[in-house]
Amino acid sequence: MTEPQDIFCKDKARAFNPFLCASSDKLKALIREVQTQLEGYEAFHKSRKRARRAVDQITYERTLEAILCDLCAVALEPEHNSLHLPLSNKVLRSKSRYKGTALGKTLPDLLTMMSAPEMDFVLIEKGHSTFEVVDDDLNVAFVGGRQTILMPGPKLLSRIERYAITRDDLSQAAEEEVVILRSPKRHANSIAEYEDYEDDPTTQALRDQMRDINVWLHAADITCSHLQVNPTQRRLRRIFNNSDFAQGGRLYGGFWQAMSSEERQEHIRINQDAVVELDYGQMSLLLLYAEAQAQQQLPSGDLYDLSEYGIPVTCRPGIKKVMQAIINSPALPKRLPKGARKHIPSRISMRELLTAVEQKHPAIFPLMTSGLGMQLFRTEADILVGVLEALRCQGVVALPIHDAVLVADADKGTTMRIMKETFKDYTGITPQVRLG
Repeated sequence: MTEPQDIFCKDKARAFNPFLCASSDKLKALIREVQTQLEGYEAFHKSRKRARRAVDQITYERTLEAILCDLCAVALEPEHNSLHLPLSNKVLRSKSRYKGTALGKTLPDLLTMMSAPEMDFVLIEKGHSTFEVVDDDLNVAFVGGRQTILMPGPKLLSRIERYAITRDDLSQAAEEEVVILRSPKRHANSIAEYEDYEDDPTTQALRDQMRDINVWLHAADITCSHLQVNPTQRRLRRIFNNSDFAQGGRLYGGFWQAMSSEERQEHIRINQDAVVELDYGQMSLLLLYAEAQAQQQLPSGDLYDLSEYGIPVTCRPGIKKVMQAIINSPALPKRLPKGARKHIPSRISMRELLTAVEQKHPAIFPLMTSGLGMQLFRTEADILVGVLEALRCQGVVALPIHDAVLVADADKGTTMRIMKETFKDYTGITPQVRLG
């Protein structure tokens, strides 16, 4: 067995993905070979007194598949060399719609077997928790720790090479939850936790929508030449916020979302065609006019143009940031948001900007300041999902980016028409759709 000392680097480890699965015959063959060797190990050491129940065998095989697939994945990632994961009973024995089969009580024993000297499929550095005495009564408190770290072992690395495994052999398992509810943030810089919920017809309909879209994207001809991007990562999820399915609901999870606009157009191809980005102009403000049922009071022209009220047209980028801050804040902001001042002369105060915005948009200003931002995200996301479904019915592959989509250049005309029609169906307003 290869000694793992000094080869683990926590900065090169990423979180274990329990939802990876094999999508090719050669990766499935690799997994079968490892499973056969593990069964031989169990038989030789007589570590099992009886065969697993059918349901336990399914769990065992799914856990093995997830471990091997993610170890293969991390071996192919230049920016990572290992995985970190929890092995505490608190996590592994808990029930959650989000954690997946592989993060269960079968995991520790399977890792122990895979890391045995005769197996050497995985190298393990056990995690630890640190406690310290906090008072004179010798009470202790948890002050930190480190999760267990896994690296592909020599036997697995040799099989990755022998079977010529690539990122194209990996996929996301259908068991992954695609409708996610997050609790409110504890403070501004915290990460909201996932929250369990009871299914109802609404959540089931949302899940069915996303699964249809994901099946379509999984089968689509989508390539990306960027070496640090995995084009098989295209399983989308809807994430709702503040323990409320009426808030948020944007789509996340696609490889293209973290890329810059320039990188997308340079590297991504759909049906072997270059892509274009089409986005809704001034979407948040249009949604507010629809919410206020004030479509007839919608000003013509640029909704961010405040020149009539003494704010130069050159300030537009800063004005847009200010308006978004107003919409997404629970109270009127007292200072300019980050990045706005460089577009707005110092002689113009926040109060003057707010006055100009109210004069430009009197019909929606009360709504702008009512903290509706997350509800607008829900409407925005519903419209984008409607666009994706309508395009799918037309045979058009589209990759969503909040208020925009990427499509093949050949499909831009159809996409622009459907985006306008879908938006009007939801709001009664015909929007501008811009070519990015």
